[in-house]
Amino acid sequence: MVVKEELEASGMLLDMGVSIPLRPLMFFNGGGKTRSVTIRRPYLGGLIRMSRQFLELGVTIEEMENYTIDRNIAFIAEHGKAVSRIVAGAIARGYFTYKLFGGAVARWLRWRVHPVFLSEAVFQLMSNVDIRPFKNIIKSAESVNPMKPGLSRKESGS
Repeated sequence: MVVKEELEASGMLLDMGVSIPLRPLMFFNGGGKTRSVTIRRPYLGGLIRMSRQFLELGVTIEEMENYTIDRNIAFIAEHGKAVSRIVAGAIARGYFTYKLFGGAVARWLRWRVHPVFLSEAVFQLMSNVDIRPFKNIIKSAESVNPMKPGLSRKESGS
């Protein structure tokens, strides 16, 4: 049950946002300030797009859980562009913002974020795909079904 609690905790973090550290910019022989970018849980359309991109990678969450640092690096070498596109979808969450800026954000992430952080961000995003809200919507839709007879009609027979 510890795994379930960890997933719920990471899901809450994604609702609030998870910061990914960026490599500092170094101009004029000065050390740049360390900055970060925040990823949040995507909307449904973005989640569908990101899920399709993840399925094209051909890996499972269970496989990614057992990756070592070396395997994470190899994973990024093989699938780096797709991984950066998935994380860019979590940063530019809207339909038009992703269409306009998704490619630029993905390229920017490839040059500014450490590969281990990118693979961990994808793991967190995809491991928290949760269908419980859909189950609740389906249940509420069934209870409001206008074709289903109400409780009072059974007793009165009308």
